[in-house]
Amino acid sequence: MTEAYARKLKRWNLIALTGTLLFLVLLTAGAFWLWCRVFGPPEALRENNPLLTPQAAAEQLDLGATALWDTASYTITEDSGLDTLLHTDQWTATSPFQDDEANLVLRFGELYQLSLWSDGRADFYFGYSGRTMKSHAYYAIPNDVVGELTSSLSSYSV
Repeated sequence: MTEAYARKLKRWNLIALTGTLLFLVLLTAGAFWLWCRVFGPPEALRENNPLLTPQAAAEQLDLGATALWDTASYTITEDSGLDTLLHTDQWTATSPFQDDEANLVLRFGELYQLSLWSDGRADFYFGYSGRTMKSHAYYAIPNDVVGELTSSLSSYSV
């Protein structure tokens, strides 16, 4: 093999490698674009949902809700005052956690609910958020929130 042929072979291999890498990058970008069109962007790339803030939870509870606690269902009326028991000024956003059965679930609509755990976790879900906005928000809440709410719920009729 001559030196000129070796240089020519090296140049063609470099061109083929560059073309292959460019093709793979375009293929990956196209697959990601198709995925986003069909299923929406990944959760990390979705916009924050203003309906999943702690203040929105308090506002929704003030407008009335259905509480599911201890195999019973309670209807919370509008202006019940229970929204102050959420202590939303003490909530901090946290990373997603494994959902198990919540101690208290507050439903504001068919696909709009706040799940609370007595160990200080909250999962706020809005099922109507669409594909571009976040549908879940996770919070660390004061440990006594669930206790205060459930003791207040006992005054409501089943």
